[in-house]
This record gives sequence, C-alpha cells and structure tokens, in this order.
Amino acid sequence: MTGGKKKIVRIDTLLGEIFENRNWRQNLARNRIFDFWDEAVGEGIASHAQPKLVRGKVLWVDVTDSIWMQQLHLQKEHLREVINKRIPGDEEIEDIRFNLVAHLKAALSATKIDQDPGPPPPVPPDRRKLAEFEKLIANLGDEGARESFRTIWLVGQGRK
Repeated sequence: MTGGKKKIVRIDTLLGEIFENRNWRQNLARNRIFDFWDEAVGEGIASHAQPKLVRGKVLWVDVTDSIWMQQLHLQKEHLREVINKRIPGDEEIEDIRFNLVAHLKAALSATKIDQDPGPPPPVPPDRRKLAEFEKLIANLGDEGARESFRTIWLVGQGRK
C-alpha cells in the first residue's frame, strides 16, 4: 500500500464525468422523443407509427403498413423539424428511417380498444319501414303514446 491519500470525489461530479465521457447526455436528450412523440406528430400519425429506437442521430420508427410508410417518408423532413424543435441543445435528429412492422397495427388497435370509445353512433332507421310504422300509429289520439311506441320501435330496430 502506498503512503498517498485517495481523493474523495463527489458522486454528482463523478456521474457528470461519466455522462460526458459516454455521451449519455446527448442520448438522453434524443430519447425524449419517446415521451412527446404522440403529441408532436398528432393522433393520426401516432396511431400508425411509433418510435422504436434512436441510434446515433438516426430515429427509427415502426410503421403499420406500406401506405403509411410512404406517406411518412414524404413528410420526413417536416417530422424531423417538429421533433428537433423539442430536443434541447444541439442533439438534433439528422435522419428518420421507417420500418414496416406487421404486428404494430394490431398492438396499436388493442391500445385504442382499452380506451372507452363511448357508444356507437346511431344508425338512421330505414325510411320505408319507418313510414309504414308511422301509418300504423297515426290513428292513436295521444301524441305521448305515439312517441312512446315510436321510441320502442326504434329501440327494437337497434336505432336508438
């Protein structure tokens, strides 16, 4: 054992040096894309494309089908600009590459199914059938009764 004393280094200083030596700070900044992707690109794109990984200054995005892949390829520069506005410092993404992933569509659909979509929109009744039914109840003197029968008929038709 040597007679020299060891210098005590603060943990924050040590971690700061490690972050700098391994470029973790830049990688961390670029990987924030995963946090803001849906908001930055919008729900329409996010439902068909999700970031997979950042390798160097290249963002890899998984896409549900070839039509969306082509559409996103045409929008690549715009997407890159939108993303780079949200990345701090000079850690910009230089390129975006798209990868077709068949199972992504099912996975994204399953995520949407987990959210409550609410009731389906009402389907308008068949006009001919409704007219026939209106003739049947036309002789009822009480408007409230006619409205009740109409409502029951519509529910029975799966229209309300």
